[in-house]
Amino acid sequence: MKQNDSTKFLNRQYMLDDAFEIYYYKDFPDQGVAPHSHSFYEFYFFLEGKVSISIQERSYNVVPGDIIMIPPGTVHCPSLLDPLTPYRRFVLWIRKDYYQKRLSHTDVFRYLFDRCDKLSSPLLSMSQPRFNDLQAAIFSLIRETHDSRFGKEAACRLLLEQLLLGLSRFIYIRELSTHSDSGSLCSRICTYIDEHLSEAVSLERLSQVFYRNKYYISHIFKETMGISIHQYILKKRLEGCKNAMVTHTALEAIASGFGFTSYSSFFRYFKKEYGISPQEYRKRLYQDNAPQKPME
Repeated sequence: MKQNDSTKFLNRQYMLDDAFEIYYYKDFPDQGVAPHSHSFYEFYFFLEGKVSISIQERSYNVVPGDIIMIPPGTVHCPSLLDPLTPYRRFVLWIRKDYYQKRLSHTDVFRYLFDRCDKLSSPLLSMSQPRFNDLQAAIFSLIRETHDSRFGKEAACRLLLEQLLLGLSRFIYIRELSTHSDSGSLCSRICTYIDEHLSEAVSLERLSQVFYRNKYYISHIFKETMGISIHQYILKKRLEGCKNAMVTHTALEAIASGFGFTSYSSFFRYFKKEYGISPQEYRKRLYQDNAPQKPME
């Protein structure tokens, strides 16, 4: 994330936009924020720092990859545990009437906001690969809100919905995987793979985790998903690497972080999948995200 993508922390606790607002904050605050509530939804994506979040008098110690969902009218506040550590986070505000008019008619969005309203589990913890997927969506959305290209409003709406869709799917799959009777074996296998992309995931390992014969797992996965487990793992690793390229992390470190044992194998698979080298893709990505002059 580039420095100019960040915003100086805003003390106001009300919205100006009639739909949503999103901010990337990076600071060393010398004081916390008093307990407060909003008339809108707040989604808090934690990136770095030593912070505790109080929600309705219950405290949650957050770590990078955690997401807090706060419905309207809920009293909350962060407490800084170490002011010397950078405090980085994304904050997304969505008006309640915008949700009701534009999003509530779609099941996948209603599912997400219903769970936010219930407040039974406001804290979501994600693995780094999954969180990177959301970061990529947030990064694109922030860039679009700062730009003035033709179609900006439509693009922002689509990117917001892409972000919310990813969050809703994560909650849905997690809920399925915690109830083995209602969740399919393949759904639970996909969840496990998605959460362990940086590790060596093999049929033998999946057999140990799910107490099933490895040949049965291989057969049922291919029959249900249409691709082999090896192909699924490879595609998810490549997607994770692709999304992580919006950061300035070295390509070798990105490849290693998503389970590739060598950069040469990552390079070969990436070019075969996308028809372009990782370096060329990153170069085009930065060029596409460069601010453009508004149309006259």
